[in-house]
Amino acid sequence: MNLTIGLSYAPENNPKYNRYREAIEKAAQALEYDVEVIDLSDNPKRITDIDGVIFTGGADIQPARYGKQAEENLCNEIDETRDQTEFDLAVAMEKEGIPALGICRGLQLLNVHRGGTLLTDIETFGGQNHKKVDGEDTRHHVKVAPGSYLSKILKSREGETNSAHHQAVERPGDGLTVSARATGDGTVEALEWADATGKPFFLAVQWHPERMGYDERFAGRLFETFLWEVAAHKTLKQRVGPLYAERPGAQQEPVHNGYSKHV
Repeated sequence: MNLTIGLSYAPENNPKYNRYREAIEKAAQALEYDVEVIDLSDNPKRITDIDGVIFTGGADIQPARYGKQAEENLCNEIDETRDQTEFDLAVAMEKEGIPALGICRGLQLLNVHRGGTLLTDIETFGGQNHKKVDGEDTRHHVKVAPGSYLSKILKSREGETNSAHHQAVERPGDGLTVSARATGDGTVEALEWADATGKPFFLAVQWHPERMGYDERFAGRLFETFLWEVAAHKTLKQRVGPLYAERPGAQQEPVHNGYSKHV
């Protein structure tokens, strides 16, 4: 299977974004897929050329986008040019019916895109420290919602993830449900479709699986499942052909309700 995966933002001169490419390549090797990875921030119009998209981590989102402009002082770096590019990509993603995986900022952006809100600073509003310590990701435990698609992928109800963020989901966006929370303070750690029927694959996590050991339960399985779902989506689209393209939103039949290789 040949797949083209778009990264919403992944400049090649920044080593931390190469970890996304490396994780995708490992997953592709495990599944025996041929994968091309492209940086959509260089050419957003290539969204129509890709089979799946990963929204990557990075700077805080402009809080005015979710009605909290008065709390901008609680934010760290904000890149409004990147914001605009990625929100445009999210619109195109839904229009084209493209499977998506969100990571850290990517989770937050996709939540805001669907009308959700964020906590502009977790500790300010009573949560625990989820930020890096001495430049290194912290680690904490999360609990996965029973019956969620995430629980089927991981085959586990709890486990350890890394952490490097100071913001988090406050209210889930339209059509989304929380599928994992931090055990210490209840911080939202994952979102997925509340009802996946007729929708392309969608999963967003607050941790950074690309910076964990690939063999860790909460890491490599996510990338392999994402690629498996992207391949299933592409196969279905090719089989249905023009009839598929004419459907509103080009949305697929539900191939990811429990039929992943990890389920």
